[in-house]
Amino acid sequence: MRRNMWRVFRQYSGFLAVLALAGCTRAGVVRSVQGEIEAGRATPVSIAPPLASVPVGERLEYAISWWGVAVGTASLTTSQSKNHLIQLSFKADSNWYLATFYPVHVKLNSWLDPKTVSPRRSESYLKRQWRLHQSVITFDPEKGTSLHELPGKKKVTVAVTPTTQDGLSMIYYARTIPLQLGKTVPLTISADGKNWDLNGTVLQAGIVRIGSAGYWPALEGQVELAYPVPFFHGAQARVWFSADSDRIPLLAKINSRIGPVSVVLTRRTVVPAKSK
Repeated sequence: MRRNMWRVFRQYSGFLAVLALAGCTRAGVVRSVQGEIEAGRATPVSIAPPLASVPVGERLEYAISWWGVAVGTASLTTSQSKNHLIQLSFKADSNWYLATFYPVHVKLNSWLDPKTVSPRRSESYLKRQWRLHQSVITFDPEKGTSLHELPGKKKVTVAVTPTTQDGLSMIYYARTIPLQLGKTVPLTISADGKNWDLNGTVLQAGIVRIGSAGYWPALEGQVELAYPVPFFHGAQARVWFSADSDRIPLLAKINSRIGPVSVVLTRRTVVPAKSK
């Protein structure tokens, strides 16, 4: 047991050092970026129909905190791609003081069919300290398969259904399906050479304060991250989407094995598509 504890300490020593550093840093430099749930604001919230289609030209920017301390930023963008597909892009980077001890750089890309909101290709790049993980998944809806190209030149073919998603396209799929209070939504993620079944449950609707983004009518849900996400595998996540027809991902709070992590919306912009 002592050996296991020592391995965990060595693996996450960078995070522990950052937390110690943050405790000695002026509040003007290190700020909490967590959104606040306004439990006392019991304003009735109506749930609008979901997105009719994935918005092209949308950019969502987020602040990431760990134990209430700002540790990085992330962005989600959509753009028109070749073959009438939509490209989804996610980037996340540690900020300067986390990078001093534990640099993290994440890039995810997914190409999906806008009509079915189903992925055609997924690419992931994750670098944390000296560890690098890259993978590619190619979806073939006609054959009902996905080809996983994994580290070590390993290739695995996995059967999929029309609703199977990758880790990034799942977010946009959730924005386009009807959600009802108290209902459980079955989700299947294809990752790391196999399929992973997740169940997302819509818990409640209400007014949520999202940091500097102000107050939003929102849906609160809960999902277990049962697929292999670094730091978060098996963690319980609470997520909030706007209750309007844009169904914007506003906030996520994850109880992970390394401590509580929050991802909070700071800005949303939409660039109108150019007329032909």
